[in-house]
Amino acid sequence: MKLKKFRILYLFLLFFAIDKLVLIPSVRAFLTSEEVGNPYIESFKNLNADYLNDDRYKDKKKIWAFGTSRSFSFYQYASIPYIQNSEYISNQQKKELENYKVYTFAAPGSNPLIYFTRFNQLLEQNYKPDLVFLEVSAFSFNKNNRFTNITLLEGVPLEFAMAHFNELPNDFAKEYFFSRLFSLSRYKISTKAISANIFGTKDKNMEMLKNFLPANSGSVDPFASAFDTKTNREEYPYSPNNFNDFKNYPNNDMDKYVKVSMLVDVLKKEFYGNFTDNQNNFQFLSNIINRCQKEKIPVVLWIPKVHKELNDFYHSATFYPQWKMKIQTLAEQKGIRFIDLNEDGKIKCDYFNDAAHISGRCLPEIEANVLGIPK
Repeated sequence: MKLKKFRILYLFLLFFAIDKLVLIPSVRAFLTSEEVGNPYIESFKNLNADYLNDDRYKDKKKIWAFGTSRSFSFYQYASIPYIQNSEYISNQQKKELENYKVYTFAAPGSNPLIYFTRFNQLLEQNYKPDLVFLEVSAFSFNKNNRFTNITLLEGVPLEFAMAHFNELPNDFAKEYFFSRLFSLSRYKISTKAISANIFGTKDKNMEMLKNFLPANSGSVDPFASAFDTKTNREEYPYSPNNFNDFKNYPNNDMDKYVKVSMLVDVLKKEFYGNFTDNQNNFQFLSNIINRCQKEKIPVVLWIPKVHKELNDFYHSATFYPQWKMKIQTLAEQKGIRFIDLNEDGKIKCDYFNDAAHISGRCLPEIEANVLGIPK
């Protein structure tokens, strides 16, 4: 009988040891199905944001733009040289856009929980914008999106979660704090992952997706890399040769396949597959809007334009109109601006970097439309 009790104790200690061992990155990478290109780790701390006080922009209205990789263009192209050289906006729009400075907080595969975290962190450092852009992309609201578990369980520092405990949805709070006690509740031991590491087999879909993630997405602190590096704050000189884009379809068949057809197929499976509403992310989106309205900060919800092949999928998918209606209803209830750039006639610019990401050359027109500046 005593041996049996000790056996149970030994099993518990073994489980406890393995549970803590997976916190070591190399062990975790070998034993678990950690996502390729995972841009989320628990080091998403309240980073210094001195750049928000840059004297060069003290007379401009400050926009904070939160989003996924689809908002990355704001980092580089939301500047006067690109605005003035845009062929898609009027002189009046160019003049109006000069009154704004956009600060971007975008990360690949992001979602409203990530926006909620960084937005509140910045406010708690006593920064305040004149306007907030919130990108809403359908995959960010899918429970079965490849990055959902990672973002929900690793994109929020423990001290932040405790400080904002009353704003956390109940089921999220339970899952989040339980995961802090038992690591294996968020890192799942995977025979597939172990086999892949031993025999060198790879997930082809994820290997392909690496091509569409920023080069630093696997770094030690990728959120810092996405949000707060000097490189992301520099205003680059106008260089139209750097857009690396295409209109309609790429010129060669390989690029057409990889950047459009294959990417759309992978996105359908990895980001939109088995679409199930993530009610928590609707709640976090609502929480941000509530905080904006409390602080008297105007806020805009916007859906980025995507390539025709991905947009065709949106129109054929049963989940998409229901999801969009929920976003639209939320905007109406809160009395805020909502714009879908995929609707006919919203923007003329029709250049893309790939099926999911519109070209930076379209950024001035996007900004003008999200702001609602008439031509």
